[in-house]
Order: sequence, then structure tokens, then C-alpha cells
Amino acid sequence: MTVESRGKIMNKCVLVVDDNDFNRELVRDILEDEDIVVYEAADGKSAVDFMESQDGTNVNAILMDLRMPVMDGMEATRVIRQGSRGSVPIIAMTANSFETDKDYVHANGMNGFIAKPIDVATLAEQIGEMAGW
Repeated sequence: MTVESRGKIMNKCVLVVDDNDFNRELVRDILEDEDIVVYEAADGKSAVDFMESQDGTNVNAILMDLRMPVMDGMEATRVIRQGSRGSVPIIAMTANSFETDKDYVHANGMNGFIAKPIDVATLAEQIGEMAGW
């Protein structure tokens, strides 16, 4: 699949993992406006469990907050990478946007980095580029 000029991505599914309800809702609304199916998880452990479920096979990319209770984004990424869906693109979503943070997420198995606050105009396109759509 490719990103069309209007930014529409067809037949794609993203798991949004963030402990902040508002952030999940904002990202969900943006992605659903681009015809992307969205699943949600409030922490890394829930994301790992979801990815190991039957529904997890539908996920084309994961947007993962780094700092969450129960299991943080880095640990969740390590666990997902060891499972049957280990090749799914995982994109960090965090308020820390320093170059060292970008290097850190790449070194720990994530495919990309999106800084908060989220850029509404380009979120779907950024995901498409990082996920290889």
C-alpha cells in the first residue's frame, strides 16, 4: 500500500499504546479520519497481550509511548520483538525529542520516532513512511 497524495492509507491497522486517555483519543481520531483501523492499549503489558492475540495479527504498525505504568514502551518493544509478530514496525511516541532519544529508540528496536505534541497534519503520512506503506 502507498500513501496517496491526500494522505489516505487504505486497509491499514495501527495499535496505539499510551497510558493517557486523551493522547489515545487524539491519535485515534486523526488516524480514523485517514481510514486507518485503530486498536488501543493503555500500557505495554496490554499491548504485548494484544499482539499475542488473534486480533494482533491485523496490526500493521504500533505507536508506542515510552513512559507508561505496568510495562514501559521499551520493555514492551523487546517482548514484542521476541514474539511471532516481531517484525511489525514500532514507532516511539514521546515528548522527549532530542537526537539522543531518537538514537536510543532505534538502538532498542523501534523503527521510528514521533514527537509529542502530535502534528495533526502529518501523523498518518509519518506513520506510513516509517512503517513502509
